[in-house]
Amino acid sequence: MREIVITPLKTFSIPIEAEKICPNIVSSLALKEIEGIEVWEGNRKMPLSDLFRISGDEGSTSPEDTLISLKGDFSRVKRLGEKMSAGEVVVKGNAGMHAGNSMTGGEMTIKGDAADWLGREMRGGLITVKGNAANYVGSGYRGESCGMRGGEIAIEGSAGDYLAEHMCGGKIAVEGDVGDFPGASNRGGTIHIGGNAYLPGAEMASGTIIVKGRARVLPSYQLEGTVGLEGMTLKKFLGDLVDNGKGNLYATSVE
Repeated sequence: MREIVITPLKTFSIPIEAEKICPNIVSSLALKEIEGIEVWEGNRKMPLSDLFRISGDEGSTSPEDTLISLKGDFSRVKRLGEKMSAGEVVVKGNAGMHAGNSMTGGEMTIKGDAADWLGREMRGGLITVKGNAANYVGSGYRGESCGMRGGEIAIEGSAGDYLAEHMCGGKIAVEGDVGDFPGASNRGGTIHIGGNAYLPGAEMASGTIIVKGRARVLPSYQLEGTVGLEGMTLKKFLGDLVDNGKGNLYATSVE
């Protein structure tokens, strides 16, 4: 597998729009050509080499055989791996907003924290976050009928508000707590929450949410009883009934 290593030359104070840091774009390019890729720093367009050091293997290959290693703090670098369909991106630090936008395949690993809109409108592939993720993981932009449609996101820490808003498919697993309104307006998919959640599944029409911690449940959910699931005894709710919902919500304890 060809490895391309990208390292920031400085600490960024202005966000970088770097959707071209993606296996689909760089796999066939020589290192010199990668250095010439244009990105935006604020309102200024400049070559990648003005902002990052580019090193690694020479030679053209396919996206499937490409590994992009991002070493350093990428917390202000946005849209990493956007629309990637194959290959691998490893961020050895924090990642900025919109990482994995519209991803359809391949694998992204973030060894630090992820900012807002991780995996926005994702359709396939795998994103793993070793730290925490911020708001709107796997969600859709305003006006979109669907956010995440497929693929998988695994977060080993906690996540922020509006996790998987408008989710239509795929799977999201968060080992820790999540913020307000996870799974809002869902139309499919599965959400696993290892910790606590506040008002999960508001206006949810279908899909499954499992909360292994404590959940504050909306009054528009109907308790159906208790079930054994994944080795635990969980309360099962049907809803959200204000949206004629047929979604399933499971929680260990409720408020």
